[in-house]
Amino acid sequence: MKNIDYFKLQAKNLLKDYQTRYLSEDGDIYEYEPKFFDIVGIFLEYGIMDDDKNFEFKLGNAQHLIAQMAGFASWKDLTTAPETDQLKARKSLERSIHNEYGCTSFISHNFTPDGREITEYSHEPLDSDVPYHEELSGKDWQDGIDECRKYGMGFEPDTIVECIHCGKQFAFKEVKVRRLKPEYNDGQEDDFKEIMCKHYPTCNGNLIDLMPAEIQNDNGSDENEK
Repeated sequence: MKNIDYFKLQAKNLLKDYQTRYLSEDGDIYEYEPKFFDIVGIFLEYGIMDDDKNFEFKLGNAQHLIAQMAGFASWKDLTTAPETDQLKARKSLERSIHNEYGCTSFISHNFTPDGREITEYSHEPLDSDVPYHEELSGKDWQDGIDECRKYGMGFEPDTIVECIHCGKQFAFKEVKVRRLKPEYNDGQEDDFKEIMCKHYPTCNGNLIDLMPAEIQNDNGSDENEK
């Protein structure tokens, strides 16, 4: 999917989430049943007051808000930006919309009978993102892990984690690390190294999608899918 098509899709998805708006039982606030975005949180963050019954939010508004979330002043600025800037904006937007609702891969957000929180996702990879990156190994891979740990992120090497994108479990030491290719970063080696799921590029999950695996089988023992 081209970057511009990705932004158009996010704007349409944001509008769809807005269209789930309904008045609460008490009749004092508007609520949503979003599928793609934490729309209440986004409206609060960007100062959008939707409590008026005459409030309107159309596709143009959604496009403008997506542009702002991607770091641009307007939709026009976003759509006319160079491809390299659009790619950076896309990655920034992808990170920002990973929330309790997931992102465009969201299926459902629910609770099990014993109170555990479960979020389900489809597993369609954002494979158009792959050609812009190079997978790292050796010292470069270790540098990515060290940078991650430097900022208090990630896990101990032998910690079993689960990727919420693909649902698979593996040791954190098996993650992959990638960075933007120089030709898509003004010819410079990118300082940012991104931690990816072990199953990248089939799975596009990254560090924010990894969590400690605490799944037990019926016998109460750990069940780890390698």
